[in-house]
Amino acid sequence: MDLIHPHTKADVVEVLRRASAERRRLLVCGGRTHLDKGNPCEVDAELWTTMLDGLVAYEPAEMVAVVGAGMRVGDLQRRLGEHGQEWPVDARPEATVGGVLAAGVSSPRRLSVGAVRDSVLELEIVTGDGRLVRSGARTVKNVTGYDLHKLLVGSLGTLGVIVQVALRVRPLPAVRRTVRVPGDLETARRLLQAVPLPTAVLATADGVELRLEGWPEQVDEQTAAALAAFPEAEAEDDLPFPARTPWLERPVVVEAAVPPSRLGALLEAASGPFGALVGVGICWVGLDDPDGELRALRERAAALGGIAPVVRGPGVLGDAPLPALDVQRRLKAAFDPAGVLAPGRFWGGWS
Repeated sequence: MDLIHPHTKADVVEVLRRASAERRRLLVCGGRTHLDKGNPCEVDAELWTTMLDGLVAYEPAEMVAVVGAGMRVGDLQRRLGEHGQEWPVDARPEATVGGVLAAGVSSPRRLSVGAVRDSVLELEIVTGDGRLVRSGARTVKNVTGYDLHKLLVGSLGTLGVIVQVALRVRPLPAVRRTVRVPGDLETARRLLQAVPLPTAVLATADGVELRLEGWPEQVDEQTAAALAAFPEAEAEDDLPFPARTPWLERPVVVEAAVPPSRLGALLEAASGPFGALVGVGICWVGLDDPDGELRALRERAAALGGIAPVVRGPGVLGDAPLPALDVQRRLKAAFDPAGVLAPGRFWGGWS
């Protein structure tokens, strides 16, 4: 297996032009922290983005950072932290910015910070046939081509190679507090109603974690609301969130998504430890069996109008029907005419 390490965007353009002409299949790699997400694909070489790791521009006053796609998340957060800011994702430090975007990683704080694509202002990619394409703008007012990144975030490197991105960052919260409450999914739903604008509400088999982040006065008011509803709750500052992740201790981790109102019905089919984001509809489930247990969970998710792809371990994306499959295939043909980027990795087995 050949490993390709381009140092510049021009290098990536040249690699993709040659690959397209030679029908040489490529898998795009960053920190290799999300490669289990996606269907297996046979490739001839791996294209690593880790040399594209520069902080191109950073304006703390504007809360915009422009970075190479190969920059490690931990390095970016350290640079932003020097100015009291953060990129609101919760990926592992060794992950790359481009990899997080390509995998469409969901944050446990998604209720308040939104999807990862919401932080993208401008994106530069190299298409499968070697075209350098820019979408969006570094200022929100200039929105020419602004929606193209919504196609690329979560496309698993099958439409193009992300080479540079302008990110909207935010101030670090002054207080990070976790309120733990004994209870179940219904408890979590009551917390979501009782506490104004929480950062996250996570239901697990061991109880509920309410995450609060912001200014001290705001967090104190939210804590008081939680304690008024559940006097037995316990609050502690500066815990990691989630404080415990038993689902990550299993060999197979599924990231299921259903309409938020159907989360309870989904959990009826969860045989392993889970973490369910109330108000969002995303649930991580740890499994020992990539066959029977996974099949049952996927059948329930599909019946509820959702999906249940594996994000770590064997099990791939699943065979849930892909909406507008013909449109998806036309997008693949437009971005990657020769089909050299991770053929078969995406939903529906794009080739």
